[in-house]
Amino acid sequence: MTIKGKRKYSFGPALLSAAAIAALAISTQAYSAENEIEVVHQWTAAGEAAAMKVLKDAVDAQGLTWVDSPIAGAGGKNMTQALQARFAAGNPPAASQMQGQFVLEYAQAGSLGDLSPIAEKEGWEKLVAPALLDYMKVEGKIVAVPLNQRRENMLWINKKVLDQFGGKVPESWDEFLALAEKIKAGGIIPLALGGDDWQEGEIWTNILIGQGGVDFYKKAVMATDRAAIKSDTMIKVFDTFRKVLAYADPNRAGTDWAIETGKVIKGEAAMQFQGDWANGEFAAVNMKPGVDYLCAAAPGHGHTYVFLTDFFGMFRQPNPEAQRKQDILAEAAMSIEVQENLNLKGGSIPARLDVPRDRFNDCSKQAFADREQGMKDGTLIPSFVENHALPRDVRAPYMDIITQFANTPDMTPQQAVDKLIEGLDSI
Repeated sequence: MTIKGKRKYSFGPALLSAAAIAALAISTQAYSAENEIEVVHQWTAAGEAAAMKVLKDAVDAQGLTWVDSPIAGAGGKNMTQALQARFAAGNPPAASQMQGQFVLEYAQAGSLGDLSPIAEKEGWEKLVAPALLDYMKVEGKIVAVPLNQRRENMLWINKKVLDQFGGKVPESWDEFLALAEKIKAGGIIPLALGGDDWQEGEIWTNILIGQGGVDFYKKAVMATDRAAIKSDTMIKVFDTFRKVLAYADPNRAGTDWAIETGKVIKGEAAMQFQGDWANGEFAAVNMKPGVDYLCAAAPGHGHTYVFLTDFFGMFRQPNPEAQRKQDILAEAAMSIEVQENLNLKGGSIPARLDVPRDRFNDCSKQAFADREQGMKDGTLIPSFVENHALPRDVRAPYMDIITQFANTPDMTPQQAVDKLIEGLDSI
């Protein structure tokens, strides 16, 4: 698989200046206090917080003191901005959660420590899906630790609401729209959707793959193929996107994804397109798949697995003691015990391929099977919305147009396509 982010970057103030890199190499950090290790992350929802506690407890058990620095909101944007400010001040944390493209950017800037000695000793490269090595391994060095291999393209349904309307899990977008109309007529919100651009982007991606297929996604998004973008298929994608949005929560502006998941949990909304982190929210309130809620791949997706991964990057340290503490964190994060228990809480499946599956629920067991199939037939594909498939400058025009279209009712599909082409051509 070719990842577009595998290229050199010229950093401006938007990410990291040369002065900040130098400050990183020479500064004495607050977290370098004896036995302390500071970790920045964005996991603040109920299931996420429970998952992170698994890793925290494992690190604390090794004699370290985990200094927790959670930064919530905006799908990780707030965390990213705070981290960049820390770099500008010459005061980065020991480690931070980050998505694939951020791993590549920081690594190519020389800001991440080399985890190769630990990775080689424990055989990490043989333990994860090859697709993850596109991000973990940069210029021959292992620079990040994967906590999971999340699945973005999921549909979550309140079973009681579905049964009330005599429906079945929709397997096509026409079936979804017909079901949504019945539910709306019955006075329940058909689709829980928050106000973040990434939530809109995930629905758009689900429609694109469901109607165009994996190969179309690879052309129209991953390869930014202009002919594919201008095609009738893309027009249909935007047209369906408009129809789907008509069934979304009318009060979605500014709402967090977990708030919307809560509406599905309570039966205030029937369905939600959300990554498998929603699985952790259902688990946190002891709801059972197949009994209280249903999970399925987005309509038309079959076993397609759109993945993203939460990595930990360890920022480069000149102090051997600081490096030792980072090594302890890295080893804990990749242990079978942490990979299993963290993902049982968080709703995803482990990055490691050798973790036992028997304790995972049916939604996760299906994810295991679909990942395995996707590794064989090329349907394990990276998310562009969640900063894996595209560099951020290439991702930006897609996200801008998706959000404009979602929030501009009179914008036509053709206008959206034209603006997307214009945006890509301006890069």
